[in-house]
Amino acid sequence: MVEDNLVKRGEATALAEEADARVVEKLSKGDAERAAQRERRKEREKEEANPRENVDLFNQSQQEEAGSIRSALAELEGQPPSTKDEIHAAKGTFENLRLRVLEMEKKAASASYFLSAYDVRATSDLAKDLKAKIDGVQREVLPRKAFTFRRRRVMRERNAADGAQAARTKAKSSVQEGGAGAAGENASAQVAVEARGMKVEAREGGVVVIAQEDATSDDIEIAGCKDCVIYVLAKMAVLRLVDLTSCRVFCGPVGGSLYLEGCRDSVVMAAAHQARIHHAHRVDFYLRTRSYPIIEKCSEVRFAPYAFSFEGRDAALEREKLSEENDLWSDVKDFGWLKSTQSPNWTVLPQDQRVEEVREG
Repeated sequence: MVEDNLVKRGEATALAEEADARVVEKLSKGDAERAAQRERRKEREKEEANPRENVDLFNQSQQEEAGSIRSALAELEGQPPSTKDEIHAAKGTFENLRLRVLEMEKKAASASYFLSAYDVRATSDLAKDLKAKIDGVQREVLPRKAFTFRRRRVMRERNAADGAQAARTKAKSSVQEGGAGAAGENASAQVAVEARGMKVEAREGGVVVIAQEDATSDDIEIAGCKDCVIYVLAKMAVLRLVDLTSCRVFCGPVGGSLYLEGCRDSVVMAAAHQARIHHAHRVDFYLRTRSYPIIEKCSEVRFAPYAFSFEGRDAALEREKLSEENDLWSDVKDFGWLKSTQSPNWTVLPQDQRVEEVREG
């Protein structure tokens, strides 16, 4: 009897130990599976990580893109274009590189909420260095030629009054009284430009007209002008407006980029694939673009839809893929304003203060 009880107890103990072993084994397997799942999740998160949500990956992606841009510039320096086709291709490459830098700036602006002040400055400095490098290499491999002017009728316009309201009032009254002060009987001067890699500069007073027959380049720069009415009707890939004061600029479509640097108390009407605006103060912009306009270090700038009418306008806009009005003129991005609130540096031009339409004279 006693022996039977001992046997039964031994069997029970063995069964209990076996059950415990099974439980331990099961728990161990569960722990191992959970650990494996955690590792797989970490690997998946690492693979799917968005550089815009991770400082290290963001900085790495920016540096890689900068390195690629520098390599492209080094290739252009090593093999400068010589034929007409090569020069045309090089111009396209330079514009593409500028667009890539622009995209880097857009990504940096979007990521600013998690970047430190140091990283924000570093990304800004990187973009500035790249833009300066692009400009420098372009000047080196695509030097501008000297430019001449053929004057037709020359009279000096009265200097415009200082201030934004004077420039805006003058633009509006010229539309109402004489077709925007254009190249008609009321025009005080008319200048036709003969150029290659065209640059018009240092004009004061009068009307500047760049017609298709006058242009031999699709890269046009207008710089250092004061109190001028400027019409750009030639086919353009790039338009640069630099250091303009109290001017009214009316442009046909730009197949690529509109760059504006350092303009004051003026009115600008243009259609372009993109618009980059720096150091503009008290300027009214009438734009049509395929991406949102970007401003930086600007103040008291206002925006309205494109309102310049000229012969063949619809066909020209269609040719440059700018026929659709998408209202992006009102979706301005201020790269100098990183807060979530509305930038105080720009506004939509009130309807009752807009020039409804400017017609070619």
